[in-house]
Amino acid sequence: MKIAIAVSREGLVFPGHFAHAPKFRIYEYADGKLRLLEERDNPLGNAPDLDVEHHGAHMHGVAKYSWLRQRVLPDVDAVIAAGACETSHRYFTSEGVKMLFTDPIEVKVLEDYIDQNPSEFEEVLRQS
Repeated sequence: MKIAIAVSREGLVFPGHFAHAPKFRIYEYADGKLRLLEERDNPLGNAPDLDVEHHGAHMHGVAKYSWLRQRVLPDVDAVIAAGACETSHRYFTSEGVKMLFTDPIEVKVLEDYIDQNPSEFEEVLRQS
């Protein structure tokens, strides 16, 4: 399973709407452990949390989240973030992506928690 964590420049779970996180850390989750695969920059990370002008295209709502899914997060099965709007949540879950929410804690703390509590994490995944 591939998991994306929305990350701030300071190394926290991004405290705002996940679609505007400056980057995503992509992990493989298998056998109760997270393994960092890569960090991906998010072109929407510098855009205001309203309508988005990107490469000459005006994106809002579903179009914006479709673009994010196709261009930045096409291969993830779950997103961990501190926030999302109803439209983005509905869009990503309709694509089969599990959405998990946490406080904007240090990503390292979250990684350690998941590694130390795999059965609890897997239960949260099942319920989402």
